Amino acid sequence: MTKLPQPDADLTTTPGVGSQSGCAVLLGASNLKLAWPRLIPLVCQRFPSPVHVYTAHGMGRSYMLERTGFAVGRLPGILRCGIWDALPCISNMAAPYALITDLGNDLGYGCEPQVVVAAAEESVQRLRNWDPRCRIVLTRPPVQALHRLGRLRFLMFRSVLFPFSRLTLEEILQKCQELDERLTLLAEQQTVHILRPNPEWYGLDPIHVRRRCQRRAFTEMLDPCDVQPRTESHMPRASHSRPTAEVRWVLGTERRTQQPSVRSGEISVFAY
Repeated sequence: MTKLPQPDADLTTTPGVGSQSGCAVLLGASNLKLAWPRLIPLVCQRFPSPVHVYTAHGMGRSYMLERTGFAVGRLPGILRCGIWDALPCISNMAAPYALITDLGNDLGYGCEPQVVVAAAEESVQRLRNWDPRCRIVLTRPPVQALHRLGRLRFLMFRSVLFPFSRLTLEEILQKCQELDERLTLLAEQQTVHILRPNPEWYGLDPIHVRRRCQRRAFTEMLDPCDVQPRTESHMPRASHSRPTAEVRWVLGTERRTQQPSVRSGEISVFAY
């Protein structure tokens, strides 16, 4: 498989993470962004307090391209952002969990399936180099939902989400199928859990989980963490505030936000 460039700096210890704290790493794009208020309570339900969430996500986010985004905002590629230097290296932390999702975005930017899978493989390797105990969940692209897509609806979504793309419906279906097969093989080779999206999660929009299905969808993504969910009475309070990435560009101007960008009680969210 194609190998991607390594980060320039080695991973460093992040101070302030308490003993036996819970840690979740969430990598993705618009599905994480849209589901955030419903996702965070699910994360808090499954990990010991204090809960530390490290995330790289955002509308139109790419894993490997330098800068991508939606409307006037841009974010660095997930493999190029600061999350890899920020992950805490603490020996007595509870076994962390990581979700790698929304890989299909890079197909919309013209990347080939084998290059996208190389990005997924690189993410898995970096997570395992950080903490070999990391429980990793990989999601497959929503192939079945895409097959329900007609030409007019495809052109509408392409013009909104990927306005510079000239991919045809047939081409994107073929690339998604190839990506799905390669990701399934990667999961087998790397011994990571892989989740097939339920086509019932999607409506007219074939790539974004419907709001009413988000809790169910992310519950399935979190289930492989093998942690008995806590009851509501024993859960820490979860802030529904959306995190702001450490580095982002708005209308071409760089903006920086100190991390964690969200801190509420026993929950801290570090966004990159």
